[in-house]
Amino acid sequence: YESIGSLQVEVFRLNRLVDDLYQLALSDVGALKYRKSDVILTDILCDAIDRARPKLAERSLTLTALLPQDPVFVFADPERLAQLFDNLLENSQKYTDAFGTIDVSLESDKGCVTVNIMDSGPGVTEEDRGKLFDRLYRVEGSRSRLSGGAGLGLAICRNIVEAHEGAIEALHSPLGGIWIKITLAVSEGRQ
Repeated sequence: YESIGSLQVEVFRLNRLVDDLYQLALSDVGALKYRKSDVILTDILCDAIDRARPKLAERSLTLTALLPQDPVFVFADPERLAQLFDNLLENSQKYTDAFGTIDVSLESDKGCVTVNIMDSGPGVTEEDRGKLFDRLYRVEGSRSRLSGGAGLGLAICRNIVEAHEGAIEALHSPLGGIWIKITLAVSEGRQ
């Protein structure tokens, strides 16, 4: 039974790899479908946080969220934004030391909205942070074969953000890990 379980894990990883490669290929040729409309970014982010909480609890990670009470609207594809936040929170869950902290915040100012996802250690070097969104790039010191991905998830995140005419960057987190900063435009007429 142990070998069957191991095979199931490998099949799942390969399926995810194929899906990630397919999505990147579609994005490269401009064929990735986006169904944009005015959506409430705060709701999409809250839902992603709720989906992440069980896995965070398994690793004894504390998540705090500082989100505005009033809805923040963006012109976006809600499924792609959910995919973006799910991926980023999954990365924080995987690569933050047990008993660590993840802080999520959303700030709106002058027609822009900024989503910040900061985690506690371990961090990465400045050189590694500059390459995190490159395809197939992995920070070897923090990723094992069992828990690490293929280095495609953050490349997909960058493509999603850029398809929404936004910006994404990796900075040093004041908590000791990585700070992912995403900037998007607030929906016109909703500023």
